[in-house]
Amino acid sequence: MYQKYITRLEKILHEREIQPPITAKNAFKKLNNQQILLYGAGAFGQENYDLFTKNGIKPMAFLDRNAKTGETKKGIPVYQPNDSVLPVDLRSECKVFISISLPKNKMNIIKNDLYNMGYVHCKEVQTMTARQVKFDGVVTENPDSNYIGANQEKILRTIRLMADEESCDTYISCIGGHLLRNYDHCVETDFPVQYFDAGVLYKKGLSHFVDCGAYTGDSLQTALQYCDFIEEYAAFEPIPSNFMKLSENVTTMQLQQKVKRAYLFPCGVDEKNGNARFSLTASSSAITNNTDGALLPLVRLDDALKRFPATLLKMDIEGAEPAALRGAENLIIQQRPDMAISVYHAANHYWDIPCFLDDLKLGYRFYLRSHTPATLETILYAISNK
Repeated sequence: MYQKYITRLEKILHEREIQPPITAKNAFKKLNNQQILLYGAGAFGQENYDLFTKNGIKPMAFLDRNAKTGETKKGIPVYQPNDSVLPVDLRSECKVFISISLPKNKMNIIKNDLYNMGYVHCKEVQTMTARQVKFDGVVTENPDSNYIGANQEKILRTIRLMADEESCDTYISCIGGHLLRNYDHCVETDFPVQYFDAGVLYKKGLSHFVDCGAYTGDSLQTALQYCDFIEEYAAFEPIPSNFMKLSENVTTMQLQQKVKRAYLFPCGVDEKNGNARFSLTASSSAITNNTDGALLPLVRLDDALKRFPATLLKMDIEGAEPAALRGAENLIIQQRPDMAISVYHAANHYWDIPCFLDDLKLGYRFYLRSHTPATLETILYAISNK
């Protein structure tokens, strides 16, 4: 099965060697003098407005089905998509970037609705925002040939770790997207629910769930749609406002007898205990080198969870996954939980994370699923063999 994928990977590596990709700056420059609309005026849409303007492109308006008359955000109007102020000729000529994150089936409904209203050029904004995904340790946007050569063995090795054809296709798609900086035709799964309905059967179940990057408990709430109750829940969330909502939501679930015991940690996870600066945005937070970031605590999972019989370990921690996994090595070796690990925050995580887990020699099987377009929300599912 793997030889055809290795051939495709080698072709991508060769193409990258002979033709370096264009920069994000030049990709945005191609939008000069075009009328740009952003569909979705929420936190993600507003972040994309900032991204476009930072790159010299000012969208003319937001489109939002919940727009109110006269509403503005970021200093530009917010219109309902069928507002009469948007004439037919504008709709046929402008470019609409859909700035919400949705599963494939729901995204297709929105696209069809927009086409039926006369919008001809519609695409997911992730085809532009994915250009922000960097490679760890690389200062420039696109690494040089020495970096790629040094990682080539891991890049090729990882394809042989994938357990099914969708995983192989997804991996090729993600590697090609980031090395060539072309995200127009990236693979996106048809399975509807990230973590819990991805076409991957957890062998250990959900009874003892470790949730890193717990946010306000959204993953826990989804998990409870797929099981009767959770015996023990351990959650790590460093942002104080999120943590308070997480605590309130878990209390509600316990009153409903859906969660028996819960251990909530107001900190992030890392390979060492300590503190780190976090940058905070409307939709996410991440460790930063900026001195003005919020100083928040970090802990090693191996120190926080002693003999916790983890059955599922989930991580979505904005690029800190490799360090957190190193800090959870004993937990993984001793308990061998199924895992759902985000790999989309840095381009090299697509090969570094599965290779790290494979090097533990625990016999995991690996599945890869992209739950939104352009490589974003890509999850590595590692299934225990015991």
